[in-house]
Amino acid sequence: MELEKKNLAIIILSVVLVASGVGNVILAITSGLIVEPDRRNTIIVGAGSNLAAIDPLDTWDVPSNVAEHQVAEGLVDYDYTDHPNYRIVPKLAESWIWNGPQEISFKIRENVYFHDGNLLTANDVKWNFDRLMYFINWTGDLVANDTSWEAFPSALYFFSDGSPILNRTEVSSDYNFTVYLNKPFGAFLDLMTFSATYILSPASTPRYRYLDMTSEKIVGTGPFQFIRFKYDVDVRFERWDRYWATGPWAELLVFKILEDDTARMTAGLAEQFDYIGGVPKSFIPSYISDPDLHVQDVGEDLCYFYLEIYCGPPEGESPIVGGQVNQKNPAEFRKALALVINYTYILEEIQNGYAFTGCPAVPRAMPGYNSSLEGKMASDNPFGGTYESSIKKAREIMMSLYPTNTSGLDPNYPGTTESGWSSLSIDTLEVNQHFGDLTNLRLNQLMTANFDLIGIDIDITTRTWGEYLDTGEHTPWEMDLGYIGWCPDYLDAFNMLDPLFNNLSGSCFSRISDPDLITMLETASALTNSTERQEVYMDIQSYIYDITRTTPASYTHIPGWVFLIQQVHKTDLKGVGYNVMAMLDCWNWYKE
Repeated sequence: MELEKKNLAIIILSVVLVASGVGNVILAITSGLIVEPDRRNTIIVGAGSNLAAIDPLDTWDVPSNVAEHQVAEGLVDYDYTDHPNYRIVPKLAESWIWNGPQEISFKIRENVYFHDGNLLTANDVKWNFDRLMYFINWTGDLVANDTSWEAFPSALYFFSDGSPILNRTEVSSDYNFTVYLNKPFGAFLDLMTFSATYILSPASTPRYRYLDMTSEKIVGTGPFQFIRFKYDVDVRFERWDRYWATGPWAELLVFKILEDDTARMTAGLAEQFDYIGGVPKSFIPSYISDPDLHVQDVGEDLCYFYLEIYCGPPEGESPIVGGQVNQKNPAEFRKALALVINYTYILEEIQNGYAFTGCPAVPRAMPGYNSSLEGKMASDNPFGGTYESSIKKAREIMMSLYPTNTSGLDPNYPGTTESGWSSLSIDTLEVNQHFGDLTNLRLNQLMTANFDLIGIDIDITTRTWGEYLDTGEHTPWEMDLGYIGWCPDYLDAFNMLDPLFNNLSGSCFSRISDPDLITMLETASALTNSTERQEVYMDIQSYIYDITRTTPASYTHIPGWVFLIQQVHKTDLKGVGYNVMAMLDCWNWYKE
């Protein structure tokens, strides 16, 4: 059976994929030219992305978070096997108690060892929190250079007004640690599950610079030790035999990196991986039909997939304070782009029927979702109930914005001047393409055709994941539009809204600068009552996503879709904790 599948894969790839540029990669894998690691107690994950970082303080991407999750731990974590509740459970803290709304004390677990052999104490926890506070520039003493810069996820640790959540920390004994907040923050324990508060060994971690991916290792207390990261090859981990809890079955864990979706999926179908990550929906039927592979339907995704439009000042000039007059891509223009996209094609053709209509940044499965927006978003065709009516509305917007360019054109679709619309070149948008991402490729092809209906051209630049993050953080005006997904760092809607729409955040690639929006975010962050906080979250969603109104923040993002989550692995891989958080607890996995 195994031999037949490998031979079949080789034949198919020889005929079909060699010309695609990935054939040699797959042929090498499936024919054994790339030597597999020792299969004894080994688990291999087919990973779709390289790591962007190995230092939790410099990490805000899923691939790096998942890798760090195998190696390091925080004081608390979610129980990812507890779907869909995801209770907060003890990790390096055995217990905790709130001494008041701004003070929480943790009892640190005893007899826990770092991978360098050092024993964990409360002083190590404080050292890590001090390092966090330094890299989020809490003190203002951070010296920016080639090895030291403000932590990528630093915005998580600030209120929307820019003030830090953390005030100070205190060690009262070897195993007692207290955190003081500047003001109440209802989602604090949720925040503590995020990887930036993972506890690393002070003896093996630089205090005032980040870990170097090329020469250093992340040293934590987790069930696996980090062995290496080799770009475009793999990430390797080995079992930590002094782990404080039940240790992993796997002696060796390998994340085999194949960023090209076609290459990775074909290798998965040839059963080169125990677990296949990042499966495009078009491949799901093939995996379902294979009796040696298991496809698990998990539920509607908590991740938010969207098109982010740059709406800050041109070429990174002084930030715009309110209004939209000087936005590079103003609100009415963004609404026209949102209306002309064929969402039915996205769901039925690009996502192969395995996705649902897009939602605001707060997913339907998360508390705080605004259901009153249903029927009022661009994907709902609210100006007539049909895609044709949405095209007409988009054209009317363009005619009001560019009356000279569109003079004499018919806004109806199909109309009497289709060739006139197609020949227009009102503007050219710089659009990002993620390297090897088939979904992004097809989406960009769709946008090319759809935007042509309103006289807009696009120019595509292909970037690796690391290049995309660097551009978005430092020179976002180079990307007018880019497809991206955002998965929650923790399960409170504040984490879905503040990082993406607060201009102080490194992940706000749109660079929206709207005082009214910031005020709403500040109001939400100060509320400890979850019901009241969720009401503000709903108001924020209406402010951004209601297509029937116009605000400076309107359609900063164009929602794309929500996935039905599937996890795919070999049938003999057991213990997989299915979850919609995109997290892998590989230490629970074993083979029969």
